[in-house]
Amino acid sequence: MRLKKFLINGAFLTAAAFITQVLGMIFRAYMSSRIGAEALGLYQLIVTVYAFAVTVSASGITLLVTRAVTEAAALKNDGCIKYIVSKCMSISLAASIITGLLLFLLSGFISQNILRQKSAEQALKILSLSLPFIAISACIRGYFYAVRQAFKTAIEQLIEQITEFAVFAGVTGISAPAELGDACSAAALGAVASEAVTAVYSFVLYRLDIKRYKPFCGTYKIKNKFFSIALPVTLSSCLRSGLSVIEHSTIPASLERYGHSKQNALHSYGIVIGMVMPLLSFPAIVIFSFASLIIPEISDVYARTDKKRIQYITSRAIKTVLVFSIPVACIFFFFGNELGMLVYQNESAGVYLRIFAFTAPLMYLDKIVDGILKGLNEQLHYLAYNIMDSFIRVILVIILVPRFGIAGIIITVYVSSIFNTGLSLLRLIKVTEIKIKVLWITAPLIISILILFFIRNIPFFK
Repeated sequence: MRLKKFLINGAFLTAAAFITQVLGMIFRAYMSSRIGAEALGLYQLIVTVYAFAVTVSASGITLLVTRAVTEAAALKNDGCIKYIVSKCMSISLAASIITGLLLFLLSGFISQNILRQKSAEQALKILSLSLPFIAISACIRGYFYAVRQAFKTAIEQLIEQITEFAVFAGVTGISAPAELGDACSAAALGAVASEAVTAVYSFVLYRLDIKRYKPFCGTYKIKNKFFSIALPVTLSSCLRSGLSVIEHSTIPASLERYGHSKQNALHSYGIVIGMVMPLLSFPAIVIFSFASLIIPEISDVYARTDKKRIQYITSRAIKTVLVFSIPVACIFFFFGNELGMLVYQNESAGVYLRIFAFTAPLMYLDKIVDGILKGLNEQLHYLAYNIMDSFIRVILVIILVPRFGIAGIIITVYVSSIFNTGLSLLRLIKVTEIKIKVLWITAPLIISILILFFIRNIPFFK
């Protein structure tokens, strides 16, 4: 019964994520055609600061709600569930309002002194308005993950993407942006509208579902959970997100020192970060959907100290990711040029897609390993690895990009992916005592290369 519910939730999330990702790819292609790669690059810079604000507001709250509600349900303490969600929502809302106000007031300073892009100010102010909505959605998402009803939030992704697309298309359709700042503001308006709509949708679903639990709770110490789960996650995530802001804001400046003009630096950054990376992550919608669902499943088994079950779930998850991701990476490598032209009508995107192709298995594996570690109460270890990884990325960007340009970014991404995924995987192996078989890697790699090499040499594909 539990497996059936897990698969149903995963299927709903995967279907919704697939449609959302397709819409997202169309949206990015449309954005690129309407505002250009330079504006897309600037918006990606703005998003790194925005992501930091989101991290402060809600990074640990989804995990806190998921873990606390899962535990309450496992201990037959259903009366505390509404109390848990309400308290977590209050905390997250307070944090989001304060963070949003600071982002609004400091947007001028951030755009001029951190991003070094004055035209980013207006978009940052607009995006600050979305933070309370994100906080609400994050809490409710954690609740539905915990009660194994994630399928109820599956359509949330579709609503968010459609709203963002519609608002952006409406704004740019009425008046094509003449300046970089106007183009980014149009994208920011779409993001705020989408978060507001999805927050209302999620809250209505939550209010309808929570009625089945009696609102009685004796002594539940949510503060202990907050300090042991949410606060460490939030603080470490903030540090990592802050380092990400430094990294991404440094890239265009470093490319300028290498010899690019300011315009070309943003253009190259926009292609790699705004086009290639989303396309690389597109096939992982299945992995990412089940990665979020595996947290309560692992948490439940961990609470019952069922070590064999933990080993079984972990081994199957890792094997599945490898067997799936390695052929995907090979497809990106053999057909990257065609995919770049098909999706973005951009030759450079296809070239970079081939270069970054083999980061895909590392990216997908890291996501599922992180999910399992969270369920095993090992979040402090994986967060420590992420922070070390972020420090390494910043250092490599500062050293390599001014000397080697885009090649420096490529080296940074590969070194970072190997380091982060490797440490997380080693920790998982140590905790669960599972064994990774070499055949899980070599078999899909050899078979994929042989099949795709044959297809590549068919006259139609030459």
